[in-house]
Amino acid sequence: MQTGLRLFLTTLGVVFLSEMGDKTQITTLLLAGAKPAYILWVGLGSAMALVCASFIEVIIGSQILARLMKPRSIELLSAVAFLILGVLLITGVMGNFQVEM
Repeated sequence: MQTGLRLFLTTLGVVFLSEMGDKTQITTLLLAGAKPAYILWVGLGSAMALVCASFIEVIIGSQILARLMKPRSIELLSAVAFLILGVLLITGVMGNFQVEM
């Protein structure tokens, strides 16, 4: 398999799985539920927002981070960030909130 296609499929899979059930997906679900006659527009707006945000991230990564850091450093920094976030979520320091009514 070509490197470009492998990278595309890996990125697609990772972003798809990481986006499942996040606040963006829930917001899109609620907007579509509030306006069921306009689900096409809600879907297109949500998709376009993700495309625009991802494009900005790609530009920043390729034009700024890639010039300032080595690929191995970026991998290590990403791994450390995910580990820290995971520990904070598991221990309840982050993401654990109470809704008072």
